[in-house]
Amino acid sequence: MDIFQILKKDHQAVNELFKKLEATGSRAAKSREKLFSQLKNDLEAHAHGEEDVFYPVLKEHAEMQENVEEGLEEHEKVATLLEELDELDTDSEEWNSKLVELKENVLHHVKEEEGEIFKKAKTILSKEEIQTLAKEFQEAKKRAATG
Repeated sequence: MDIFQILKKDHQAVNELFKKLEATGSRAAKSREKLFSQLKNDLEAHAHGEEDVFYPVLKEHAEMQENVEEGLEEHEKVATLLEELDELDTDSEEWNSKLVELKENVLHHVKEEEGEIFKKAKTILSKEEIQTLAKEFQEAKKRAATG
């Protein structure tokens, strides 16, 4: 798999976790906590991989700098929402509202990334870079998950 396939696979996995979270009622607190923990870990590892591996390579190209900056800002917003959710009871109305906000932010980020960023990146990165980034991204995610 190349970097774009890996990123898309991560995006799909996160989307599935959102669906599972939405399907659990507030009475399924343990299930919600477990699913949220998985979502949080996946999002944090994914962001770490992008920030350490994918974005720095893209930022070397002038036409990608604005996209990368916006992506980093979106990562910060997601990180803030994850922290806020972590502090709330999973059965509260506020938690549900924050989860909706998180999902909207993540889906917006995915749409921009898979649309604009991937299209531009595919034209400026060599096949070798695309393959190398895939390996480095996976390694960065593993470090984030174990770190």
